[in-house]
Amino acid sequence: MADYLNKPSIFEIATAYEDGNEGYIKPQKDDYEKTFKTLSNDEKSFVFRHPVLAYKFNNNANKARSAVEHFPNKKDGYGDAIRHCYWCALNQMDAGLYSSHAEEYGNAHENKPDNNINEKQMDLHNNSVGYYLGKQAIINGWSDEELLNNVIDAANNGKLYMLK
Repeated sequence: MADYLNKPSIFEIATAYEDGNEGYIKPQKDDYEKTFKTLSNDEKSFVFRHPVLAYKFNNNANKARSAVEHFPNKKDGYGDAIRHCYWCALNQMDAGLYSSHAEEYGNAHENKPDNNINEKQMDLHNNSVGYYLGKQAIINGWSDEELLNNVIDAANNGKLYMLK
């Protein structure tokens, strides 16, 4: 490890941490830097403390975006509600049944100064349903597809909030 004046970047730390864990694919430094620049300070703090989970959560965000690609109202509506819920459910599955890391990161993500209060409340609610469903997925051994179907059922049964 480098001396005080020449500390490694978060990207080097995260990559080194992942290299020490079985089966993780080493991401490119540019991928980290591109994503890192878009994060709130609370999210950056989480990344420093939990680089592997942060990497998984980023992959989960991409998976959730892809899952709702053809859904209507991806801004504050049906598609957005499902995306938030599914993302947080996947994060809970990766964090573990009794872990609070998924919720910690979800709250940090919504704690951006430019986030509209109504959108923030909607997202926080849908995120919380996601943590619950993620725990149910762990307990019941659901696949990602089964989890997504349960998220869609939650939306269709009025359990998710939508502004549109």
